[in-house]
Amino acid sequence: MLRSSLFTASALALVASAAAQNSPETLRAEKVQGPIKDAGIYHVSTGTWTRTSGSVANFGPDTIYSNTAGSGYYSSAGGNGGFAPGATNFDEGNIPTTLNTNNPGNRDEYNVNCVQIGYCDFGTATSGWEISFYSGYSPCSFDPSPDVTFDTGPNPANGCWTVTLDLSDGNEFCLEGDGANGFSNNLALDSFGWSFRYTGAGTGLAGFLLTGDPQSTDPNWVTGANPTDGTNTYFGPASLCSPTEATGLETSDFWWLEDPVTATNSGCYFFGGYLNNNSCGGPLAGPYASWFMELQADTGPCSGEISSPSGCLSNPNSTGVNSTMVATGSAAVADDNVTLTATVPTNSFGFFITAQTQGFLSMPGGSAGNICLGADVGRFQQLAANSGPAGIIEISTTAGQWTVNNIPQASGPYAAMAGGTAHFQCWHRDSSPTGPTSNFTDGVFVTWQ
Repeated sequence: MLRSSLFTASALALVASAAAQNSPETLRAEKVQGPIKDAGIYHVSTGTWTRTSGSVANFGPDTIYSNTAGSGYYSSAGGNGGFAPGATNFDEGNIPTTLNTNNPGNRDEYNVNCVQIGYCDFGTATSGWEISFYSGYSPCSFDPSPDVTFDTGPNPANGCWTVTLDLSDGNEFCLEGDGANGFSNNLALDSFGWSFRYTGAGTGLAGFLLTGDPQSTDPNWVTGANPTDGTNTYFGPASLCSPTEATGLETSDFWWLEDPVTATNSGCYFFGGYLNNNSCGGPLAGPYASWFMELQADTGPCSGEISSPSGCLSNPNSTGVNSTMVATGSAAVADDNVTLTATVPTNSFGFFITAQTQGFLSMPGGSAGNICLGADVGRFQQLAANSGPAGIIEISTTAGQWTVNNIPQASGPYAAMAGGTAHFQCWHRDSSPTGPTSNFTDGVFVTWQ
């Protein structure tokens, strides 16, 4: 909630889980020097970059939280060269659910596949951050048990940057709305949380960007009540500022800093408040004490493994390990949300096969592997693909590549029905000491609901 310099620490204690502290002299907002540059997309699953400006990846399409309004400041608190180096910073926000009467969403949990961060790092070595998320979080408190933690990898330094983190192909995570406990119309119960910790190798000032004034960006801001922003999200209004600037739903202007070295540094902080309603130009007297963050999610339910091993194992491939596969998404026929993912040797051509029964045929046609399917085998041959440098072949109903209502089989396609079973494998090209060959993943099955 918006605070001004007229509010005291004791007044803030009424709304925070710990008394918000006026910043000590060493904890201050730093002015951004120079432009904020787009570093591109870091693909967490493969450790690779797409540097081209304006590039897209397989994430979204829904923006579910956007806290990106520029303030012109960053904070080195917990980063390098500033207050409490090595500390972890915690912030909060809200993602609505179907029961949220203030900002209703269309589902109760979100499969997050993209995170965008913004920071400054004026060291000469690489930057880096450890990011954690908490489905339920009481604002301005310490939480030692995140739902998910990942490292952003080696990020650029020597300036200020935004980085898009593509979590697709295995690093997606489930974020439950309204604090994972249903709508309560209470910030302490409805918020999610996230935190960041510096892991870079630099020695210069480093910290996250601070975001701007909600009154400057949101046409539906209500002073004196829970914030009703959420601009530029699929459930919220459009921003009054540029297309890329928005204020996170129910994000407050204080945060928790947890210092593992000096316990007395840990606590709830803000930057002294400010008097400002400066259109989109950023605060005049002090930055809004929240951190730059945007989250995107797909439109299906949270991804989770829905397949079971059939007991028919693959043989080792040319790398010495077995090729594997898994089905994730939802076993409910009505959801039509299934992703088939095979892990095979890199740069291998392959496609998925399926049948309604299990079988076994060892090394058919000179293959190095085994077929685990019974009669009437269907092929997803039109979706054949190369596994690329990641060694992954994947097809998804949510991407429109196939549907559970039209599963191939030799005698003609069929629609999945509750109680039925579908068995899957992936055939792929391989190599052997005697020349080219083929192989198969292990077999899995899905029982439809």
